[in-house]
Amino acid sequence: MQENIDTMKVKAEPIQVQERIEVLDVIRGFALFGILLVNMAWYSSPVLYYELLGKSVQTGIWDTISSSFVNFLVQGKFYLIFSFLFGMGFAIFFERAKSKTSKPILLFYRRLIILLLIGLAHLFFIWYGDILVTYAVLGFLLPLFFNRKPKTLIKWAIWLISILIIVTTIMMGFIELGRMFDENAVNQNLQPFFTQLENGITNSYQAYGQGTFSEIMTQRKSDALFSLNQIFGGIFAIFPIFLIGLYAGKKGIFHNIEANISFIKKTMIWSLIIGITLSVVKFYFKHMMQAEFYSFNTAIHTAAGAIGDLGLCLFFITSIVILYQNKKWILKLKPLANMGRMALSNYLLQSIICTTIFYNYGFGLYGKLGYTLGFTIALAILIIQLFLSNYWFKHFRFGPVEWLWKSLTYGKLKL
Repeated sequence: MQENIDTMKVKAEPIQVQERIEVLDVIRGFALFGILLVNMAWYSSPVLYYELLGKSVQTGIWDTISSSFVNFLVQGKFYLIFSFLFGMGFAIFFERAKSKTSKPILLFYRRLIILLLIGLAHLFFIWYGDILVTYAVLGFLLPLFFNRKPKTLIKWAIWLISILIIVTTIMMGFIELGRMFDENAVNQNLQPFFTQLENGITNSYQAYGQGTFSEIMTQRKSDALFSLNQIFGGIFAIFPIFLIGLYAGKKGIFHNIEANISFIKKTMIWSLIIGITLSVVKFYFKHMMQAEFYSFNTAIHTAAGAIGDLGLCLFFITSIVILYQNKKWILKLKPLANMGRMALSNYLLQSIICTTIFYNYGFGLYGKLGYTLGFTIALAILIIQLFLSNYWFKHFRFGPVEWLWKSLTYGKLKL
């Protein structure tokens, strides 16, 4: 046993720079842009609770235009890009680990545990909107699917997304049916949950906008625990995208782009058609939900979002891959590669910068900036990160958090 562990430590190594698929780093860098544009509203206001109440936090024509742009083209799409890359990254990591160690699954689980610890630190001490914990927890299911055939992975993904749509429709159907017989009784049953959400909004404005450091920590803990309740839903919303990424990794689509270019182009076209069409439906019913939340409007919004968001996610991925086959576009997109190589560091840095801007232990601008101004700040942060990332890799091999993650995973410092 000890000999096997020692062998794992000696032979297993992180992916070297020359072994990386550069276009995947470009996609990661691109995804960071969308992630921050969406998260900016969450950093600066209690969107966590507003959305569950079917309410909008935006006021004014320019804020409405900015938020509509993000809601239509960005929200729900870019975290799926990371989900896709997470599944694909597992396929790459696991194949490489099998050739280097007799315990590839043990190495993968250790990698996930460290990611989980990083995520928990982020969740409870920096920002409650963390996605790393969800990725780490759901990632523990991936080894169950590694030896499955590629077609089986797609079937599982379809089934899981279908379950999400079916269960949501049934739940909304019961609520609608209950309203037909006794609307007051339904409203009374939902009222404690609505009250919890309303209190979450009030407490967030008070703590993050005006509270002491201790009060901010208390509210962050409350929001974090509330967010963790939604991890189970990730099995049907995020894990299927892991499987689609795993499918792409097992098929080697991005290892040999030239041989798969026809498939990539077809995927781009169809994903655009499906993605745009259903994103229109999702966008329309999001506004309908503001008039009557927890109704069939919610079910249609969920169904359109589950498929439409995936469609645009795949469109963005395949579009970048195709553009990256052109030398002129390589020069334009290549700066994103370094940003993507240290995506984890940049993601955490975004949280540190934004909570400092909005929380009261920093500049205290929580709830005081409109969406348009927040949009502008997000662009400024992203431009700064773009330059910092390119500067960083002139001097170091790994991003700072990536270095820590790799060193702990492989049991020795990576210089």
